[in-house]
Parts: sequence; C-alpha cells; structure tokens
Amino acid sequence: MTEKADKIIWITGSGRGIGRETALNLARRGQRVVISSRTQSDLDAVIHEAGPTGAKLMAQVCDVTDTEGVARLVRKVEKSWGPIDVLVNNAGVAVFKKLVNTSLEEWEKMMATNAGSAFLCTAAVLPGMIARQRGQIINVISVAGRQPFYNSGAYCASKYAMKGFNDVLRLETRKHGIQVTAFMPGATDTSIWGSSNADRQKMMKAAEVAQTLADLCCTPPSLMVEEVVMRPIGGDL
Repeated sequence: MTEKADKIIWITGSGRGIGRETALNLARRGQRVVISSRTQSDLDAVIHEAGPTGAKLMAQVCDVTDTEGVARLVRKVEKSWGPIDVLVNNAGVAVFKKLVNTSLEEWEKMMATNAGSAFLCTAAVLPGMIARQRGQIINVISVAGRQPFYNSGAYCASKYAMKGFNDVLRLETRKHGIQVTAFMPGATDTSIWGSSNADRQKMMKAAEVAQTLADLCCTPPSLMVEEVVMRPIGGDL
C-alpha cells in the first residue's frame, strides 16, 4: 500500500492557534486540509493568510459538539473531495480555576468541547476508515492529560478523559490499519490562555509545535507513532 501524495486532513478548531498553523503548514506541503471552527471570520483569516496555497483549504463552520453539524461537515467533504484520511481532534477550550470555583457550566463546556468533540468527530469518520482498512486519528491532548496542574482541575479532567479515549481507540482499531496518536504539547502561546497571567515568553510558539503535528499527519501507513510529548525548553510553567 503506497502513501497518498495528497491526503484529505480535517483539523478541528483550526481557526486559531496550533490548528491554524498546522493547516497552513500542510497546505504549503500540498495536502488538502479541511479547516473548521465555530467562527467564520477566523476561517476567512486562515484562507487569506494561506495566499496561493489557500486552494488546498476547505473552510467549514462547524460546532464539533453538535452531532448533526459534524455529520453534515463529513458529508460535504466526502461529496467535494472524498473520504477523510486524517482526523486531527484539536478543538479545545480552557478555564483556569480551582475546582471549588468552577461552575457546572464551565465543567460541562470543557468536557463537551475537549473530550466530547473528539468522540463525535471520530465516530463520524471511523466506520469509513475501518471499511478502507486505513486512516489516521491524532488527538491533541496536552500534557495536562498526563499530569495535574494547579488551577486547572476541569481542564485536566477533560484532557485525562481524552487520553483514555485515545488509548482505547488505538487498542480497538490498530488491527484495522488505523493509526492513533496522542499529541501532548506543553504550554504554547495561543489564545486559549485568555487573561491568564502565565508567562508567554517561556511558552512554545504555535508555529513550532505545528511543524511536528504536520509531520505526524504525513506519517507512512506502515508505522504507528503512539505518543508525542513536547514541552518548552525550560520545562512546565
């Protein structure tokens, strides 16, 4: 089985941050990339920045916590380009608070966006991947899915859930030739930090992290990169 010259890659939450930079990187490599976000203006900005390589991008507004919205996106992609070869579950939100100060609404939003969307998007593409006996799913989890951080209880819980989902998914699907990777970056300078007083000068840059994520999307089908952990050179903040 030979590697496709141009894969069809769907990156959720790709209007900003690591997802955005990964999409731009892959488009420059000649890959076809579906970018999705809840915000049309963010998607428009990615297309504009891509310039001539923007023809390799398909922008779709999608709430990845909505089952029908996800199914609608997959149908549109399959009709226009064909089946999705690589799914990058990258959409995520964060609220940095102690658990005692975290509301149920905040807890449920992080669970739905960070872990729930990974399940919904995977469920939408997985049957086709199994039928074709090939495919790739990369879950962008964060190091917060393997160790706790102060003031990040709900965020860590959602990422631990995502890591468990990732590992069971790999266990169940590798016999079908499907590659499942846990991508776990540490502190990266993106908008997810909001008004947090974290020292962004010590963080990794989104474009630098995206270089490795884009490489993973181009992994040959004969091997499995199970887990990638990245941290700032100075360690965790």
